[in-house]
Amino acid sequence: MTGATSNSSATPHDERLTVSLKTLARRLDAHRSSVRRWLREAGIHPVVLGRGRNGAIRYRWADVESWLTSLPQVD
Repeated sequence: MTGATSNSSATPHDERLTVSLKTLARRLDAHRSSVRRWLREAGIHPVVLGRGRNGAIRYRWADVESWLTSLPQVD
């Protein structure tokens, strides 16, 4: 996860951490289209790095982490 930590106190460096859709899908054990839909429904917008076909689409880890912690836990 590009150096993401599990503590909830975000430092300025943590605010710049991003994660790819592929990495999130692997971590959540779900298809990329499902993860993309979940993020869109949660209001988490991607960050586009670069332009055109060579641009990379990433998501801010702080946004994803707060969304994940807000989900109900299954026992």
